[in-house]
Amino acid sequence: MKKNPLVIDLRQQLPLHKRYVSNTTTLLLWGSWLLLWRPIVIVIGLIYAHQINLLNRVLETFSSVIENGFTALVACAITLWMWSTFVSPKSKSQAEQKKVEEYAKYFGLHQKHLEETRQQKVVYVHHNREGKITHLN
Repeated sequence: MKKNPLVIDLRQQLPLHKRYVSNTTTLLLWGSWLLLWRPIVIVIGLIYAHQINLLNRVLETFSSVIENGFTALVACAITLWMWSTFVSPKSKSQAEQKKVEEYAKYFGLHQKHLEETRQQKVVYVHHNREGKITHLN
């Protein structure tokens, strides 16, 4: 058994009342999920009780819908693959990389401070009410 499993299971460390709430919540969610299927089960039961032929029609329609949906999905995947492979994308012109001096001048910041903050992993940008950058941390 692994020492550090991917699934964190601390259930035994929870107090009894929290485990009880967790179990009850899980039971209620499963019950509500099953109640969502109740109308479909009732309709299928009524169809089966009254006309078996109608049930066969419903199942045939369902199978044809599944088959057509699968065919459409495969056709869409093949079309997208062919489009991405064979249609040459129009080359987009690369945006010109601006220099640090231009950014510093535009935002009104010191060039040295801007270069230092670009090397950091986390930078806090402070704005005034108009949205203009006031300073960087």
